[in-house]
Formats: sequence, C-alpha cells, structure tokens
Amino acid sequence: MKYNALKLFGRAVLTEAEKFADLCLTENRWNGNPVLIILDACLDSSGLNYFTVVVPKVKEFQEKYIKNGRIKTCRDLQKIPRKELLKVFGNNRVWDTMIKICMFMSEDDKKSDMQKLKDWSKKADYYNIKSDPIGKIKGVGISTFQYLRMQSGVNTIMPDKIIARWISKNFSEVNNPQECIEKGLEIARNMSMSGIELCWAIWIKESRELNRIEVE
Repeated sequence: MKYNALKLFGRAVLTEAEKFADLCLTENRWNGNPVLIILDACLDSSGLNYFTVVVPKVKEFQEKYIKNGRIKTCRDLQKIPRKELLKVFGNNRVWDTMIKICMFMSEDDKKSDMQKLKDWSKKADYYNIKSDPIGKIKGVGISTFQYLRMQSGVNTIMPDKIIARWISKNFSEVNNPQECIEKGLEIARNMSMSGIELCWAIWIKESRELNRIEVE
C-alpha cells in the first residue's frame, strides 16, 4: 500500500527533510565531522529542543574548537578540560557520554574517525544494543544509538517519542523501539523515501518551526 507523503507533510517540509537526509546518506552532516556528529547525538539525548537548543550548541562548539583546529579528531576532545566543556553546555552526563564514545573511536589509529564511525554503524544491531561497544556506554539509549547510525549514512529510524507518537497516531500503535524502527522503515518504503528522510519530515513538521530551520 502506497502512502501519500505530500498529503501528510506538505512540500515545504519534504523539501527540507530531503536536504537533511541527503547530508546523512552522503556522510556530510556537519561537514562530515565525526566529533560534531557525536556531539549532536549526545546533546539530542538531553531532551532539549533540537532546532532551538541542540543545533545552536553544536554550532557554538564548532566555532570554539573545530574551525580553529583545536579539535581535529575524537582523540583531541579528551584533551579539553571538563570545566571548558561545561561552559558550552552545563551537563556532565552529556560530556561523559561523548568522551566515552570518542575514546572508543580513538582505539584504532589506522582508520579515520569517520571511517570508524561508518564501520561501526553498518555492523551495529539495535536488537543487541547492550553488547555493542557504543550501545553499552551509559547515556546511550536506543534513540541515540540509532541517531548516530543515521548520521553515519545508515538508512534507519530513530525511535524517539516524537517518531513513535506520530506513527501510532497516523498508522498503528507501536509498543517498543524495535517495532517503531521496523514500522517506520515500512512506512518510508511505502512513501518511496528513506527512513532518514521520514524521520526528518516528522521532526520538522512536529516542531512547527519550519521557518527557523537551517540545514547543517
């Protein structure tokens, strides 16, 4: 059964969602910088508004540490004093999670950080998150796990409460994150779009902030 994406979202939302999805699928989200991709995912797990809080904080970090070359790799993040990081975002849990993910990313010096993130995301199994090297890190729930995979180019779904609520309201109730992922991918296929594009379309529409969104 084919679903009408245009009717559900409108052309303006779909246009923006496609831009975000293309950046993810081509591994160019945040200019393909793994440190920013990881920070985005960790900040998003804090539950704050994505477009008005998370994105500005990632940009602030980018200006302060990435553009001047102070942080070039995941390993470099571990050299920044915690008190400095807390001035960017005052939440120890977020930085604990990010630092631990970056430590895992720094284990193999033979590959670039982006290649390591891609290799991990392709093999990661959302049914066995607690046995995964990133999934078992405190602060990484299944939504953060899936969001990292999406931003690394894997066509999947982030089963956060916004996505789950939208699917339950417009199609059929989802009872757990795995069901949300699988139902979301099925809906996306029936709309002739990627799972990533469906996620962005839902987030943009539900945020009601289309005119304030900048594609990064």
